[in-house]
Amino acid sequence: MLYIKAVYLNLNQCCDDFIKGAELLEQSLVKEAQELFRRASESVSESHRLFLKYQSYYAFSCLLNGEHEAIDICRNAVKVQPFDGDICMNLARAEIFLENRKGALSVIKTGLRFSQEHIGLQALRLKLGVRRRKPLPFLSRNNPVSTALGKRMRKLR
Repeated sequence: MLYIKAVYLNLNQCCDDFIKGAELLEQSLVKEAQELFRRASESVSESHRLFLKYQSYYAFSCLLNGEHEAIDICRNAVKVQPFDGDICMNLARAEIFLENRKGALSVIKTGLRFSQEHIGLQALRLKLGVRRRKPLPFLSRNNPVSTALGKRMRKLR
């Protein structure tokens, strides 16, 4: 399993249980973090603006504890709030945990579309090694023309 440490953009508006849960999660104390995320999620109504963030991290901790169906909660949170980079980063980490690289890259792309400055999403993209688009999409990457053109284009950047 590839575990990637989270880099949160903005936790200062979150409740204390959630912040403590995030700290415990990064210390690999998943059971304790799961309980704190559950309490944070229950402390607000479903219409509260942070409810989906709390639910997403609760589901991620459940996933780390072996409850693989919890990924659906993470995915739903991103569908509803794709502009929250922390929720997108959380789903990307979950997809990586489930060895779904394509899904992780897709959600990273979505998250960066709305939150370009999110350091965590940028770090995940670098760690996964996303390539740039081919200079000529109809040629393979190994084609000498494509290779030469790609090198020239890199020099111009």
